[in-house]
Amino acid sequence: MKQFVVGFIALFSMFNAHSASTHYGIASVGFSDFEFTNVENSGLAYSVAFGRQIHRQWYAEVGYLNLTNDSEDDTELSGDALYLAVLGKAKSEYGELFYKLGIANADIASTRYCGNSALSGDACSFDEGVVAGIAGLGFDYYIGLKSMVRLEYIYLGGEDDLSTHLVSLGFRYNF
Repeated sequence: MKQFVVGFIALFSMFNAHSASTHYGIASVGFSDFEFTNVENSGLAYSVAFGRQIHRQWYAEVGYLNLTNDSEDDTELSGDALYLAVLGKAKSEYGELFYKLGIANADIASTRYCGNSALSGDACSFDEGVVAGIAGLGFDYYIGLKSMVRLEYIYLGGEDDLSTHLVSLGFRYNF
């Protein structure tokens, strides 16, 4: 336990020693094409994230992705994911081109009412936790000293044939 505490303090000091380190927050809205097992859905999606520059060319980011949210007469479907990612970046005078690689824990839930008359009124449902990988590509366009507009594509794929393509437009603020 003592080694863990010493290691954590050393790691924390190393990240804080980087004088050019910046923190940022992002809020995005976009379109998601979602597939899981035998369920498919497309529609509006959103995300929020918090990141930190850990090196002049690298960011670490933690965030939340809303993958799908659909409610019809007899079916409700929701999919959310928490993720941790590393972003590699290349700066230009207009902004930053980046790629994103990470891991996510997705929670997919569905409730539908069975059509069988013997089961009438009973709910047929599932609630699955799925581990997934994330790969993305995007561009943060400078609009001010601390603000940027983010255009991003993310692919999230994992267990049980989870596959999501997400294209989003967001706002990034550095603090």
